[in-house]
Amino acid sequence: MQTHNRTAENNAYPKTATTKKTLLPIPPHLSKEQMENSKKHQEACSTKGKSSSYSPMSYTQATNAMASILKIKKAFPALPNKKILEIYDAAFPKPDNKGYRIQHTMKGLSRKQAIVPTPDNIKDTIMGEANAHIFQINMLLKSIKSTTRAKFIRPCPGGISINTNSILNTSNLNIIERYLKSINGTGNDEVLALRLPQSKSYLKITGISYIQPNGNKLTNDNITTTMKQLELFEPVNLAAKPRVIKASPKSDMTIIWFDIWDSQNGSKAKLLINHSFNFGRYITTIRATNMNPPRLETTKGKPCPHSFKCINCKGENMADNNKCPFWKHRFNREWHSKKAQEARETRANSTCLAIGGTKI
Repeated sequence: MQTHNRTAENNAYPKTATTKKTLLPIPPHLSKEQMENSKKHQEACSTKGKSSSYSPMSYTQATNAMASILKIKKAFPALPNKKILEIYDAAFPKPDNKGYRIQHTMKGLSRKQAIVPTPDNIKDTIMGEANAHIFQINMLLKSIKSTTRAKFIRPCPGGISINTNSILNTSNLNIIERYLKSINGTGNDEVLALRLPQSKSYLKITGISYIQPNGNKLTNDNITTTMKQLELFEPVNLAAKPRVIKASPKSDMTIIWFDIWDSQNGSKAKLLINHSFNFGRYITTIRATNMNPPRLETTKGKPCPHSFKCINCKGENMADNNKCPFWKHRFNREWHSKKAQEARETRANSTCLAIGGTKI
């Protein structure tokens, strides 16, 4: 009777479903110890809640993985299995299946600043009372309930830079611009529109013949004229003139290289990449590229037009010549530290002013 009740009680509750773990086949030529280690390894890789870089794994991959793990175990017999697996993970990381990605956008300066193009006399006027201007700008930003705040003002070639704690939106830029134009001693026409630093995106156009139907060679002006006629290029500002390069010396097709001013995430380039358009009778396509437009090669038989420059001082002398100040002070660590600091400051200032680019 008791047995019957236990059976009925057991049947009253459904049995919990169990999932059977499927392990990879063990190579038959392995020893008993190796087989046990392989099972432990596979069970460790299939632990609940942890992603594994070993599954799924083919027969050959399992054999190679087991051989590598045993070699590590033999080299470090005192280490526990967990440490052995960590060493294996570091030595043989999981391959990235995302593939190669073209870096078509080269990131520029931080966008947590506003570039203000101004003449030198206006720049001096603003920098003379920088603290007061920062205070007034932050009061104006606070009045519109903006969380953005100006941190400091610094001079840069062609204007000033106002660094902020976050990226400025259009309203913030307009408020700061109106304030700067209202400062005594500055004119409305001498303080230009504020702008955010920009990055560059590198693109190319393929599928255009080098010789046009009228018999003339393709030129930069032909490309620019066509871009102006297309709605696709309306939001784009060129960072340089397009360059027409033949696909190869004997080819009759060309590659058009052009650079555009863009945001750091390449938002404008994404609107153009893989889009096709008509160029005369041809259908061309825009592609991303992670290289700058190549320099034109020197015509055969003509001397190289580029002059020799020292890699250190950029002068017309050898790097180990006493005319080079870097070579002359090569044992003076303090002098080199000072020059390095000056170079960093110059590089920061030279890239401070964002160029607006050429409107297509």
